Amino acid sequence: MLFFTLRKDRLPEFLDAVSKHYSLIVPEQKGSKTYTFRQYTEFSKVSLEFIRTIIPPKKFIFPPVEKLFSADKECRIDASYEDAPFSIIFGLHPCDIHGIEILDKAFSYGGRDSFYWRRREKFGFIGLSCLPDKYCLCKSMHTDFIESVYDIFLYTLDDVYMVSVRTALGDDMLRLCPDLFNKPAKEEILEYKERIQIRDSMFTRIMDTTNLADLLTLEYKNDIWEEYSRRCLFCGSCVMVCPTCQCFDVYDSPDVIAGSSLRIRRWDACMRKDYALVTGGHNFRGGRPERFRFRYLHKETGFGEMHGKASCTGCGRCSETCPAGIDMVEVVRRIRE
Repeated sequence: MLFFTLRKDRLPEFLDAVSKHYSLIVPEQKGSKTYTFRQYTEFSKVSLEFIRTIIPPKKFIFPPVEKLFSADKECRIDASYEDAPFSIIFGLHPCDIHGIEILDKAFSYGGRDSFYWRRREKFGFIGLSCLPDKYCLCKSMHTDFIESVYDIFLYTLDDVYMVSVRTALGDDMLRLCPDLFNKPAKEEILEYKERIQIRDSMFTRIMDTTNLADLLTLEYKNDIWEEYSRRCLFCGSCVMVCPTCQCFDVYDSPDVIAGSSLRIRRWDACMRKDYALVTGGHNFRGGRPERFRFRYLHKETGFGEMHGKASCTGCGRCSETCPAGIDMVEVVRRIRE
């Protein structure tokens, strides 16, 4: 890993250079308080102070709807897809980069999902540090810093960015305009360390995750699940904005006139009533408490047992988005009581 500094007023030159060699995706303001990732057009549209986008960056590597393959009337299968250019996503915060790492694990479990990986391998990532707001839970989930997945990471200081270069792709990007980057001065290293401590002290939302998986299992029949399930609208918003939820449905879309059919994969939500419905009409999680409880158990227990860590990144999107005002921290606190 290599460290450099980049003056803040030279960032536009760097992004312009990257955009000339790669398809560059950046955060932009969408509404008065909402943000989204879009194709880079000019630096003046790039948001640097945003906390979170509405939809996480997973939409680029695991799109909401995607064609898996088509079949014609002769039963010939075509699994070809649009060959997208190599892209760089700029501005990813540590929690969202952790989210991509979790998706990598999920789509590699029991064998690589080729539909996921053919997209994933065409993305590079430039991370950007951030400051927490009242919804951020990444410190509790140990995702407030990232040491893998990204290619370049920019830590914001007063006048410069402390630039961490982790991969050969990151080095290639720096070499597009090497004159912009300098070796860190001693004062800048001291400022970097101070900024880490200041950021650490700004987290106000803390959730005790000690033995959480065990507690959720022990409290499997707790009345809390029934209580919150009466409040939950089961709209699935928490699932749609989650950077790590990867439930999907697969269905066929036939064209009876042409005699062909498309097989399509689209996002689904374990909170929906028909998600666990199977042939014969049996539903493994037809009840509201079962569906509400399952999301917590899968996030904190099920994924952890398979991959060694919970699949919640603490990004805060679910708590900020929930129309019923359900907060994961509150639910977990009630479980602990």
